[in-house]
Formats: sequence, C-alpha cells, structure tokens
Amino acid sequence: MFDCIIGHDNTKKQVRIAIESANKRNENIPHILFSGVAGCGKTTMAMETAKGAGVDVIPASPDDFTDRNATLKLLDKLNHDNYDESGNRLGIIKPTILFLDEIHRLPAKGQEILGIAMEKFLLDTGKPNKFYWIPYFTIIGATTDDGRLTKPFREKFKMRFLFETYSLTEITDIIKVYSNSLGTFTTDRACRTLARRSRGIPRTAKSFLESARDYTMHIGAKIITSKSVKNNFKILGVDSKGLTKPEITILKALNEANTPIGLDNLAIIGNESVNNVKNTIEPYLIQLGLIVRSGKGRVLTEKGRRHLEDDGYLGAKKSKAEITADYVRK
Repeated sequence: MFDCIIGHDNTKKQVRIAIESANKRNENIPHILFSGVAGCGKTTMAMETAKGAGVDVIPASPDDFTDRNATLKLLDKLNHDNYDESGNRLGIIKPTILFLDEIHRLPAKGQEILGIAMEKFLLDTGKPNKFYWIPYFTIIGATTDDGRLTKPFREKFKMRFLFETYSLTEITDIIKVYSNSLGTFTTDRACRTLARRSRGIPRTAKSFLESARDYTMHIGAKIITSKSVKNNFKILGVDSKGLTKPEITILKALNEANTPIGLDNLAIIGNESVNNVKNTIEPYLIQLGLIVRSGKGRVLTEKGRRHLEDDGYLGAKKSKAEITADYVRK
C-alpha cells in the first residue's frame, strides 16, 4: 500500500492505521482533507487510499453539491451492498470514497448539506422528521486553500494532512523512478539538474523530464544528460532557479522601479491573473528570498537583484581595472 508514493511517510502510516481500524469495525474510513501545494500528490494519495482499502472511488466536482436533490443524486451512486431497506448493515460493507478536488470551491449551502451527510449519513427529505439513509462513505477532499472552507465543515474531516513541497533528494528520487517508468536513461547529474528547477513539485518534475526526453530524441541522443537538460531549459525559458518568464519579468520590473509595487500592478506587468500571482508566483519568490512584502507593496531583495545579475538579466557584467593617476586613457 502506497508503495508508489515517495515521502509523506507519516501521512501514509496514519492512513494505513485508519483503514485497518475501519475494516475491523466494519465502518467507513474517517473523512480526510489533503491541503497544500498543487502537484504534490494529493490526488495520488487519495487514489492509493481507495486502492489500499479495496473500495470504489468516485471523483466528484464541488458543482455536484449545489442543493439537496443534486447531492442525493450523487450519493445514490455509493455502494449499497449489504444493507437492509432501513440502512442497517447485514454483512461486510465496502464504503465508497468520494474524492473532491478543489473542495474549497464547494458553495456554503453545499458544505452545509454534505456536512450533515458526512456526520449522520442521512439526508433531509424536505418532510418533517423524515430522512433518506445513506450508505457509509468517506469524503477525501483536496484543496490548495482550506481557509475558504467553513469551520463547521472543515471540522467534519477527522484526518487532516498538509502536503508541502518535496526536498531536493525526494524530487531527485521521483525523477529517477519516473525516468525508469518511461524507459529512458537519465544520468544522475541530469536528474539533479531537473530537480533543482522543479520547485519541489513532482508534477513539475515529471513535466520537465518528459520535455527533456523529447529534446534528447530531437537531437538524436539516447541518454538524457545535464547538458541536454540545460539546453532544453533555455528553450523553455526556465532559469537556474526554475523561474519562468512572468516571474523574471516581475523581478526585473521591481529592480527597475526600485520602489514597492502593488499586487495588481505586478499582475499586469507579468501578464498573469492576480490570483495566480498571489497564490503561486509570489509565494515561491518569497520562499527563495528574492522578494519581500512591505506595507506599500512588493520589494526586490538584494538576493533577488544578485540573481538577476548572475543569470544575465541585467546585461553583461562590466569589470573595471585599477589604474594609476598618470594612466593615459585611449
């Protein structure tokens, strides 16, 4: 169970224990919330949880829970085996897992309706003191912004895990494993080169590896080397820290302005949405220490300026030799 997932050892251990306990009690696995950076394995972990528990998984959209009727229509797809007409268990049950990606988009009304179903396994019929019984089931929600969930709904998830970016060593291992699955040979140095630019995100690392494979085939080589990886990154417009064109444009604008710039203006400068700058670009630049937030806006750090200089974004460095007072300049 979870053999295909590198890292997240504590999360895997807790989920294994929960599955084992649920099976012994003939109940559902507690509802689980996976939050954190996109592309760090939340969906994979959900699918492996269903596989390890030996139950069905139904991917669902937050839009499927707009009202009671829509919710009932989806919950009717749950595994109803080994229940009597009143919902009593008659034997071993197999509680379905409902997987909701971007669960933070669930409307407040949907959170209220689904929250009652998660807790009591009942759904209001609209008639006084009358309910539809629902088979035991487990919600696994994935989100990059769990702060948008209402507190009562969030507390329905008895198991909550934060998915952070992977270490350089873990990403390198992921690239090696994925390279083998693709049937390609990638040198250790090339794997490290890919890893350093992948931001600690497996999805990004895999995408870079696939692109490097295509470039290597294009130049007629059979082995993915660090040199071919770097050449491909030049074509992709990805620099030594994994920064892309919009991020580089933002850093250069901050350097030229030499004054704080607000979020809205940065979005315009980078030709990106405000949400993407706020939730994706800015956190990474801050994490690298290239920019900081101030009361008046975002400011380039000395480390950010050095990166622009070292990677040649400010033009070639001009060095000055020491000369004597009587030196005759041409």
